[in-house]
Amino acid sequence: MNARESDYGGRGSENKSGSSVFSPTTDNRQPTPAEPNWPILYTAVLAELVILIIAFYAFTKAFA
Repeated sequence: MNARESDYGGRGSENKSGSSVFSPTTDNRQPTPAEPNWPILYTAVLAELVILIIAFYAFTKAFA
């Protein structure tokens, strides 16, 4: 083993059994998550923006 070789290996290295380290042994795929409910998400973002605008307006009136 020279100075550039190590037990960790790089891309495509093989483990002791001879199979590639990066090849999966089982199928770990999971179903994709459901698509988000866009109207509810947009409503939540707009509500947060309205709350921030009101809070900054009140802060400005109180300390200006």
